[in-house]
Amino acid sequence: MRMRKRKNLTARMERASEWLLDEWTGKSNSLIVELGCGMGRFACETAAANPGATVLGIERIPGAIVIGMERAMRENLPNIRFILGDAGDMGKVFAPGEISELYIHFCDPWPHWKRAPRRLVARNFLQIYRPLLAPGGTLRFKTDNAPLFAFAQKELAAEGWTVAECDPDSPPEAVMTEYEIKFRAKGAAIGVLTAVP
Repeated sequence: MRMRKRKNLTARMERASEWLLDEWTGKSNSLIVELGCGMGRFACETAAANPGATVLGIERIPGAIVIGMERAMRENLPNIRFILGDAGDMGKVFAPGEISELYIHFCDPWPHWKRAPRRLVARNFLQIYRPLLAPGGTLRFKTDNAPLFAFAQKELAAEGWTVAECDPDSPPEAVMTEYEIKFRAKGAAIGVLTAVP
């Protein structure tokens, strides 16, 4: 996805800097992580709905994450923070067993087979996520891309994960991402699965 340049990005990032972390050093009994959080709609609404949990949104595009930071600042959400980073760095960011829930929504499908290892549900990433999830912790994945949904199921099975929920055409949920709202408005089927290591 190509993100347009944000005006005054540096100044905006500085104004909302309280909501941006260089690294996660906190402790939480319930740590919810959204990987590829985009503009933060889902992360912010999840934080508002779960005041006893800590929500972390991870995104590699500053022009997207600043929107989430500003929303968190505007709504004065004390239990959410954002990290500029990549999925491949998660093992350096979190301690083993630290994440209660990991959400991956509408990630890039990288359709060419040579780029399959870049998909956030590829087995090389699943191997990073596995030790970071707490006992009973879950990975929840959503996509409008049917081939990617099928790929995720195969990769999870190959890595020995248990798929607890798998719906290729799920109903809307209370909290949705920007992409989900857009895709559902067009009548797209949204695949949802929940897996545990």
